[in-house]
Amino acid sequence: MKRNRIVINERQYAWLIGALITGGGLVSIQHELVRIARMDAWFSFIIPLVYIFLTAYVFYQMAQRFPEKNMFEIMLTVFGRIPGTFVNLILLLHIWLLLMRDLRSFGKFINTVLLPNTPEEIVVLLFMLLLMFYGRSTVEVIGRVNDIFFPFFILLVLLLPILLTNEMNKRLVEPVLTLTREHLGDVSLLGIGWYGDIFIVGAFLHTIWSANKVHSAIRHGAMLATFVLTLITLIEVLVLGSNIPGNMIYPMYSLVQQIHVTDFLDRLDLFMLSVWYPVTACKVILIYLALLTGISSLIKNRDYTLINTPVSLLLLLTTMLGFKSTSDVFNFGNYSTPAIVLSYQPILYVLVLLLIRRFPVRSRENEASGQQPSSPDANTGRSIRQKAGKPRRSISHRAWMVTSNTLLLLGLGFIGLGMSIGPTVSLVGKISGFGYGLCMVLGVGSTYMEIHGPNRAHPKAGTS
Repeated sequence: MKRNRIVINERQYAWLIGALITGGGLVSIQHELVRIARMDAWFSFIIPLVYIFLTAYVFYQMAQRFPEKNMFEIMLTVFGRIPGTFVNLILLLHIWLLLMRDLRSFGKFINTVLLPNTPEEIVVLLFMLLLMFYGRSTVEVIGRVNDIFFPFFILLVLLLPILLTNEMNKRLVEPVLTLTREHLGDVSLLGIGWYGDIFIVGAFLHTIWSANKVHSAIRHGAMLATFVLTLITLIEVLVLGSNIPGNMIYPMYSLVQQIHVTDFLDRLDLFMLSVWYPVTACKVILIYLALLTGISSLIKNRDYTLINTPVSLLLLLTTMLGFKSTSDVFNFGNYSTPAIVLSYQPILYVLVLLLIRRFPVRSRENEASGQQPSSPDANTGRSIRQKAGKPRRSISHRAWMVTSNTLLLLGLGFIGLGMSIGPTVSLVGKISGFGYGLCMVLGVGSTYMEIHGPNRAHPKAGTS
């Protein structure tokens, strides 16, 4: 494969992140969140969102200094050959475990809901063939596929409150914000385990032209996914209550089954599955491409098509032998993943931020034109951009980022206010819940403006 400087644009990057976060969280973790936090389970995603915002800053610093390298290549440069290889092996092991988790959980879901008479091994094998097919392509292809299905997935989620209006009961979500700090901490840890998958997108840092766009795309994708998960969890509680979802394996599927538009449209679950399936497939394929990218970085060759087949076959073998039962799959995904994420990722990010300061910030625009920052042509171009309003655009972009951060802090503040006063004054809990939801909606809009506002990093950056 050819070493392309620009492969996907920031919107595709953000939507892939949205698929990465929502694809797996809808399958297995929601019943655990409802079981712990009960009617307040829809507040479970705010602290994991903060974790992704911090991770986005780390990737922003990496993309600033190494604009044409992916995460694995940056680790080799920052830590050195031997320590960097060790760090990459840890990352690859984590990615391998994620693929095993997602393949088996996806196989369990299909085998339970759609194809109960089909052996699970066949379901996983067919999905592995799909991985092998896309393993011969690049992230550009899966980005375009995700462009087709992810908007329909978002549209279906937004239509759920309308389709389930006759099934909702607001009393099931009251009183609002009565969960304790311990319960909030527990559900946040479980959420960080799934949100920790965000490090996958570091394998594609070199596909975005501007470091600012990398930063904003990660933030927007995470905010959009958090809004989707929050809305779905809230609807689950409003329709099914706080007891039933906690005792179900797939509460989201049971929620969709409650949709009865007319006597002839009572099986919309199959239609929604046809949209959800490609989004989940895009997530797993993205993780698989990150695995191939990491392995190819160890051999200093970005062409991973040669290792695609043996890696996929070995992954199939370990996936089928890794778990003995359904409970093993869910326990690993919900409880082991947070421990894996928190055991090394925070330390790794801190070390990267400390060691990366030795390297200067580089401009990809200057490298692309073959000019030095101090050359007359560069100065002339800089003056032209300044006359065209470049400083004002930078301020606008920075203002949107400040707005997004403020909304995130306000959301945390509303949760803290509701938890402290809500149990005694129910009206405060309701107002805090409404304020939190409003912050999520406005946060999606502000992070959207970070990448689609007036601050365009480069005229070519939107091409793919």
